[in-house]
Amino acid sequence: MNITYDEMVNIVLSTPKFVPGSGPDNTREILEKLGNPQDKFKSVHIAGTNGKGSVAKMMSIFLDGAGYKTGLFISPHLVKINERMSIGGVDISDDEMVHIFSIIKDTVLPMHPAQFDLLFIMAAMYFAEKECEYVVLETGLGGRLDATNIVTPEISIITSIGLDHMQYLGSTIEEIAWEKAGIIKPYIPVIFNTGSEAADGVIEKQAQNTFTPFVNVREDMEELQKLMTDEVLEKIDSFIALYQRDNAYTVAEATLMMGFCKGSDTKKDFQYNELLFKTFDSFFFPGRMEFLKENVIIDGAHNEDAILRLVESVKALCYKTDRKKISILFAVSSDKNYEAIIRILSKRFSSGGLNIEDVYVSELDSERRKDAGELVGLFQKYLPAEKHLEVVGTTNLESAWKLATGELADDTLLVAVGSLYMVGEIKKIISKTGEASQS
Repeated sequence: MNITYDEMVNIVLSTPKFVPGSGPDNTREILEKLGNPQDKFKSVHIAGTNGKGSVAKMMSIFLDGAGYKTGLFISPHLVKINERMSIGGVDISDDEMVHIFSIIKDTVLPMHPAQFDLLFIMAAMYFAEKECEYVVLETGLGGRLDATNIVTPEISIITSIGLDHMQYLGSTIEEIAWEKAGIIKPYIPVIFNTGSEAADGVIEKQAQNTFTPFVNVREDMEELQKLMTDEVLEKIDSFIALYQRDNAYTVAEATLMMGFCKGSDTKKDFQYNELLFKTFDSFFFPGRMEFLKENVIIDGAHNEDAILRLVESVKALCYKTDRKKISILFAVSSDKNYEAIIRILSKRFSSGGLNIEDVYVSELDSERRKDAGELVGLFQKYLPAEKHLEVVGTTNLESAWKLATGELADDTLLVAVGSLYMVGEIKKIISKTGEASQS
């Protein structure tokens, strides 16, 4: 029986996100029945709280540029499910996705994988069928128990680690780092750039226990920079989102460890540097400090660490462009530490010469939506009392978006933040009006 694209999407998205017994063991068993497609390509495996999607995207661009047919598996999607699997920067087509699903469904669905696991299995089949040479895999949640953790990669990468998904991964940085470090395989090199000494200690211990070569990017930064040309260093420094600079150095370290650099600090490898330059120059990742207009930014930051890095980047941008006024559009999932996020936004955007002009609060079109009324109350609690700011709340994100952009003055920067799902909804809204990203 033929299945349509819409029917396929409905089946995938109606698959539960959490299923007892799902995970790497069940995924491995399913993939064995499908001929182990994950063994037909080399892989790069990436975990982390923040930055793993950006690093994955950069790694795929680099490997493409190096001449390898490269697949990329990321999550979540913003607008369309096809975004989760791409080759050479081109998302899987509707027809190809239906084709892959039709091949696997009779084998896979009776084994009850979780939604993410199902998508990873589809991606593995797609990349194998298309004869990819490399595939860059972003974990979904954690690492140790993630469905992707059945691959034996060429290198493992762990990015920034912070407090998120604590109901699943643990309540401390060390516990979360231990889950992320679960992607480390014996003798397979791992590089990490966590931004946390506590996390670094956990990862180093796991690497030592598994006889795994490891490099801490921050500790190797000086030596790494010696291998780069001034043009590459300037390109990294040109990232407006400061957190993307960290991600760029992570990619440079990973590709160095993979053997792509043949030079030294005294004799630079110009071919390698050209690859790095082209990678960073062409890099674009939707929803990560993305400019929709000169004074409108959307960013999917949804935990304390990501919010702090976003605020840092926005303040640096405002200082550089002599902006003094900020407006905020905010929506968030109910399972996030939204009070801490609101406290950071309210306090840090009201200091250092910046002033918050307006705050708009709304809700996601999701069962995980957080009530706008409660969020309004929290902003009122943490915003400077002397400003007497009105916080506008609505349950309809499209109404909030139109209000926020319609009332926006040219000298004010609007920052829409709180959720990647919100970013996706905004993108659907602006597609109706023909607005385009300037990033």
